Amino acid sequence: MSDARVIARLDDKGRNEPALAPVDSTGRTLVLDVPPGVELLRASLTLQAPGDDVMVDVVPGATLATSTGKKQLSKDESIEWVSLDWGARRPLTFLQLQTPAGSPAGKARLSVAEGGPWYPPTPSDTVPLGGNGQPLPGIMASRLMMELVDASAADPLKPKVLVPTKLSGVVVKAAARPADLTVLVEPGTLFFHQATPLQPFQELTLVEDLTAALQRAWPAELKGGQVTLTLRSSSPAKLTKIHLTLDTATVVQQWSGGGSSLALPLVRDGEASASIDVPVGQKLKEVRFRIQHQLRDEHLPLTPRPPPQPPLAHRCGSGFAAAQSFSAPAGGGPLVGLDLHLRPLTREVKGTLTLFPDAYDRPGEQLLEGTPLELSLEETGDAPWDYRWAAFELPKPVALDSAWWAVLTVTEGTVLWSLGEPGSAPGEGPLVPRTALYRTGDTSPWLPREVPSPKKSEASGPWAFTRPRLRTPAAQPPPPPRVRLRWGGQSLDVTPDEDGSVFLDEHTLGKLPPPPVTPKTGAPPRLEVVVLSGAGGESTLSGLRVTIPRADAYPLFPSPAK
Repeated sequence: MSDARVIARLDDKGRNEPALAPVDSTGRTLVLDVPPGVELLRASLTLQAPGDDVMVDVVPGATLATSTGKKQLSKDESIEWVSLDWGARRPLTFLQLQTPAGSPAGKARLSVAEGGPWYPPTPSDTVPLGGNGQPLPGIMASRLMMELVDASAADPLKPKVLVPTKLSGVVVKAAARPADLTVLVEPGTLFFHQATPLQPFQELTLVEDLTAALQRAWPAELKGGQVTLTLRSSSPAKLTKIHLTLDTATVVQQWSGGGSSLALPLVRDGEASASIDVPVGQKLKEVRFRIQHQLRDEHLPLTPRPPPQPPLAHRCGSGFAAAQSFSAPAGGGPLVGLDLHLRPLTREVKGTLTLFPDAYDRPGEQLLEGTPLELSLEETGDAPWDYRWAAFELPKPVALDSAWWAVLTVTEGTVLWSLGEPGSAPGEGPLVPRTALYRTGDTSPWLPREVPSPKKSEASGPWAFTRPRLRTPAAQPPPPPRVRLRWGGQSLDVTPDEDGSVFLDEHTLGKLPPPPVTPKTGAPPRLEVVVLSGAGGESTLSGLRVTIPRADAYPLFPSPAK
């Protein structure tokens, strides 16, 4: 399973200004491409304003008015005043009043407003005309009035007289830091607004409101899609930093191979497992699932413990068949199934298990009800393959009132049916193994297995390891299976609640660290739910939810050096 990562990208507006990110009333968009199966846990967005040495010209977007009623300046027309209205409070940092060549020296009296009456700025309310302009001390204003006055007036207490003067242009610059800032999730859900200008070099970090807004807009049902953020300022501005971090979690809700629920057949004293594909190298934050068991009401009158590699075995296939006889159950219930201890020698093995009544110490002609039963084994790994218990389930219980036989016939491939050494079969009990036979063809006679024994007086031969399963109506309910979570070479025992629910948090899962990649295959080990049962039956797994957290940083602006 690949590790799902959200892709974050900024629009390419202002790409010719590598040190500054323009933001204006049209908006600056930030797009998140969310892959399926990814949940947002937390988000953080940091924005930084530039210092006041970074400026923008407010004149192009401002409304200009003059004393003559014109909306633009003409170098051939004298005016007494000119005003500019750019609609937002900005800190003014530079002013230049341009005059035609050869114009006499002059001055302009300044007045500013912030949506209300005009008032003189401090520390000085007059500036000279012409020249290279002069800096202003960050005067906050949304409008600026420049009245052209008599430059020779020496008495500062006397009102300055307006003097018609020609101006060829006006340059007014403000600090580029945003005059205000709005952040919204498209389509139009506003979750943050600052009405006042950002301070020089101020860093603004959005966390809780951003997280809540993104989670509301996140693709429904974790199906994946796009989420778009928009940054807006009422007038042209610039940012020096746009940095996004996302804490997400890959959420796995299906078992390997697909499906939200899975049925696991249980073999008595066996192990069954369901695997889950998870990203490699990532810790687990949470594991949830539900497990329910349907165990058969049965018991084993025989509980052989074959060695891992039995020294003796029937070879079934290529015309060879094998048979094992048993006594009738003494006080036991009907037969509900059998387990045979088998080892495949070919990748695929097909055949049948048939039950017959005894006829003169040989399998009879009449089949017992419910048989034959199908044998189908298919191996996926490399040979050699191990012995295992192969389970055969009867469609309904079969009453046994006399000795009977289990006959294994292989029609495709080859399999070994392990044998116990002579004298190893129990001689008494509710069900006693008897003779083991084999034959070389469908019509060939059944022959006993002859195995050399160091005990010259040994009368009995070997027996084929088999576990008949009998139903006992009065028996106590079988104990519930044990459940483990396994990842690589580590495992963790888990205890389901009364309703079968399992919940493992991050602290508990800390005991199950991510395993390394398998050197032989180069693939990450799968996470597994393992069921170990002392009885046969079925376990049903559902409600899977595995979350794997990850943290990603996106330096959207300035972009990291390549």
